[in-house]
Amino acid sequence: MFLDIVFNLPIDKTFTYSVPDSLRDRVSVGKRVTAPFGRKRHVVGYIIGISEQFKGNYQLKDIIACLDEQVVISPELMHLAKWIAAYYLSTLGETLGCAVPYKSQIQTRHIKIVSLSDYLPEGQLKLSKAQVKAIQAVTIAGDLPLNELISHTGVSRETINTLVKKGLLNISFKQEYRSPYKHYTLSKSVQPILTQDQIKASSEISASIRQEKFGVFLLHGVTGSGKTEVYLQAIEQALAVNKTSLVLVPEISLTPQTVERFVSRFGQRVAVLHSRLSDGERYDEWQRVLKKEANIVIGARSAVFAPLDRLGLLIVDEEHESSYKQFDTTPRYHARDVAVVRAKHENATIILGSATPSLESFYNTQIGKYHYLSLPVRIDEKPMPQVEIIDMKEEKEMFSIRLQQAIAQRIKNNQQAIIFLNRRGFAPFIQCRSCGLIMKCPDCEITLTYHITDKRLKCHYCNYHQPAPQSCPECHGEDIRYSGIGTQKVAEEIHRLFPEARTARMDVDTTSAKGSHEQILNSFRAGELDILVGTQMIAKGHDFPNVTLVGVVSSDIGLNMPDFRSCEKTFSLLTQVAGRAGRGQVQGEVIIQTYSPQHYSIQSALSHNYQEFYDQEIEFRQQLHYPPFTHLMNILIRSKDTNQSYQTSMLIAAHLKNNNLHNDIIILGPAACSLSRIKGYYRYHILLKSSKLQQMRKLVIKSIHELSIPNSVDIIMDMDPADML
Repeated sequence: MFLDIVFNLPIDKTFTYSVPDSLRDRVSVGKRVTAPFGRKRHVVGYIIGISEQFKGNYQLKDIIACLDEQVVISPELMHLAKWIAAYYLSTLGETLGCAVPYKSQIQTRHIKIVSLSDYLPEGQLKLSKAQVKAIQAVTIAGDLPLNELISHTGVSRETINTLVKKGLLNISFKQEYRSPYKHYTLSKSVQPILTQDQIKASSEISASIRQEKFGVFLLHGVTGSGKTEVYLQAIEQALAVNKTSLVLVPEISLTPQTVERFVSRFGQRVAVLHSRLSDGERYDEWQRVLKKEANIVIGARSAVFAPLDRLGLLIVDEEHESSYKQFDTTPRYHARDVAVVRAKHENATIILGSATPSLESFYNTQIGKYHYLSLPVRIDEKPMPQVEIIDMKEEKEMFSIRLQQAIAQRIKNNQQAIIFLNRRGFAPFIQCRSCGLIMKCPDCEITLTYHITDKRLKCHYCNYHQPAPQSCPECHGEDIRYSGIGTQKVAEEIHRLFPEARTARMDVDTTSAKGSHEQILNSFRAGELDILVGTQMIAKGHDFPNVTLVGVVSSDIGLNMPDFRSCEKTFSLLTQVAGRAGRGQVQGEVIIQTYSPQHYSIQSALSHNYQEFYDQEIEFRQQLHYPPFTHLMNILIRSKDTNQSYQTSMLIAAHLKNNNLHNDIIILGPAACSLSRIKGYYRYHILLKSSKLQQMRKLVIKSIHELSIPNSVDIIMDMDPADML
């Protein structure tokens, strides 16, 4: 028996191994094995084929062990992984490494269960009070975990052991799942009365699920219109026809709230998969799905690989979010697009939900590729929040007079406010007024951000940090200026202006600990906080009925980014954060502070007018040959030697242009990246645009394979990039 194996390595090759007799009955396609590879003795590989003949003329090595009792990569997931590897130009091994995330050394946890035995003693047994107490507890409650029996009754372990020896109690082992939502407060949900728009949307989706045919629905619903209830209705329909469901959310911070909604409706049938789980929790949740003990999965990006059988429904909430795109590791896949492909492969229905759909998805409804469903009004016809734009060119403080007045009014009325700024830290940079020096990261071409909590300068790209200087390291001057604003500075200013307000901050720095998301959000939802200051993790998906004010500080930050999607991201973010206001009984108010009050993305957000924004933006995209009219590929060239990085980028660009025989692919660059140095690597990139996807990919593969690239230079090919900084 011979195995075709791939490894989670950037090597696009299949390796053949032999199987020792002791493992013949254990191996199957879709299982993981450990095998000798190079100088390393134990490397995890994935079986992608089995044969009984080997035509090579060299000695094969045996695999060392088979890691799985059951197949962890189904034929459907294997098919999907092969598509991802081909489309995103990664290896199959790297893709399967993404699809099976848990580590091989994680062990199943078992607990001891105490139960009554069937033994009937002859005559009267003499039992102590403690022994009687233990037997009564098991008789009343049924089977109990040993530790729980001891803690509830106060009896000793020796007492239990004695009863086992006497044949009155049994101890057995049962697998214990490490639950990621054991600390959540859950209550059984009540199904609300649906609106006519919800009924119409649910009816069309349910029909598609029953037909078991592939279909994509774009559910375009304003904030507070009840998209989640449509999701819940769709899952109920999938369960009714014995199908499983997958729900993707863009932010881990949204997972607790989403889990509460879904678990309160569907109970233990829900599994949770995301990167903030412990290794043990993730392993156990994955196992519950594999064993078909959970038929609904909720998770962030990587949950798209969940090993669900009989998949009938996929839901991508906030489908416009760029966080669905894998940025930093291979394969650089987009979970929304992978979800659509998976739905097609498995004849499933997929819902893409958003208040601000991506231009690509909305365009697909216009050309008839996706079905369009609309929820144009809020539940109970609650009014959308009133939006007011403040031109900050006329203001002198961080908060405009109008925003200060609005915050003071909310505190007086015992209502809550959200203050949004999409930049963490206290000050984006510090500068010496004497010589003009701006403190930068020694490894990245980016300014260091000042964090007042620990009085340190930090790089938000490589995590370099140093104490904030008392004087300039260049000229030793002491006139240091803290420029710009971050969430720390906003929170401090709130405290200065409104010392009586209970304020919390929610950003990457305050949510690094496990459970910190839930703790902050639960405190705010419970009314223990008056004001929540935060970045985009508070901008979407959350439902706080007592929030009547949203203030947006520096709404222009995103507009100035060198990104063709900057206007779309700004409009979406403003619309989403505005939607947090007025979801209760009081109409909400949104105050947007900006230096660009006439920009069309801000004006469209003012009137909650998606169609107006789309009409303007789609025209620009067509003129400039950007998606959805073309596909993009970004080729990143990086090296710790600046000259080597530059020369290699020039060589690749020249080769691409020489091989572009029909000039049907637009090739831009090379150019230095906007962030030209990150973690010590000098970075250049080449951007390709084309509506001919296959030709573009073939051009790139051919051109790079023909070149001899130094080992010290990394070439990263990013298909459909979401960020080109």
